[in-house]
Amino acid sequence: MLARVGPVRAVDTGQHYDWALSAQLYEQLGVAPPDCFLEVGSGSHAEQTGLILLRAEAALREFRPRVVVAIGDTNSTVGVTLAAAKLRIPVVHVEAGLRADDRLMAEEINRRVVDAIAALLCTPSSAATARMQLEHPDALVRETGDVALDVLLGARARLPAPDTIIPGLVRPYVFATLHRAELTDQPDVLAGVLRALAALGTATVLALHPRTAAALTAQGITQDSIGLLRLVPAVGYLESLALTAGARAVVTDSGGLQREAYWLGTPCVTVRAETEWEETVACGANRLVPPAESSRGLADAVTGQVARWNGESGWAATAYGDGHAAERITAAVAELLQ
Repeated sequence: MLARVGPVRAVDTGQHYDWALSAQLYEQLGVAPPDCFLEVGSGSHAEQTGLILLRAEAALREFRPRVVVAIGDTNSTVGVTLAAAKLRIPVVHVEAGLRADDRLMAEEINRRVVDAIAALLCTPSSAATARMQLEHPDALVRETGDVALDVLLGARARLPAPDTIIPGLVRPYVFATLHRAELTDQPDVLAGVLRALAALGTATVLALHPRTAAALTAQGITQDSIGLLRLVPAVGYLESLALTAGARAVVTDSGGLQREAYWLGTPCVTVRAETEWEETVACGANRLVPPAESSRGLADAVTGQVARWNGESGWAATAYGDGHAAERITAAVAELLQ
């Protein structure tokens, strides 16, 4: 879509490098490989952000872009944004205006820094728009909706059957993903969440992010020790959507999966004390359970969500636009360059 404004060069930092979470996405979505791959890989926040900044600067000096578009709240987002700002290249922040109360959370630091630097703030919701207009009155703020909805709507017709993804899948099932450091870096908390998932009384599938898989290995937790909870490797984007659409409920700490469950009509329970996607909670599609309380509260939350929405028509999933965010972002970028 941005090619309508001018030539586009794509940079992949390599912050995500597992096949299912990186290369497979290009294949499934039909997106051309990046023009530049920075191969940053894992590391501490400082190591990762520093490498991204250094290598992104080299790429930007080579490409000499008129504008840099950065998406989300990752270390890649803030590293590339800082590199562009130091070179006096205008930055467009897609997914601007989201906020959490935990100001020292890594993602919160990243998004606040990027919002402060960006020349164009593309927001996914009306609440985010109002926040950016208040915090950054000198920036160009445009409410575009969420580009992730555009992608989901384009992919929905190609979703595989859940049974072809996980042979022997028992129905009904709960689909779960867990990956945040707040969980994986605290063995007692992670073990409590796993026990709660295993005790749901419903077949539960946990797709393992590489960080989570490493944490389970370090704790000696195996499939044999967690009963009805079934561990599977990380799944691709289409597979994740299919498992979400077919699930009785979703349990996650992922911002992406919260919205995808919201759009697909699947009740969600988020293992966090707060969420940036507050609209999903306001309409009842999503319910929060703090990690420290999950061992005793997670099962009740899942049961409550299933009971509340069983047989109901669901919620109006309109808080993040209508699936035309890319068009609005393109128009806003053209406006900025004028």
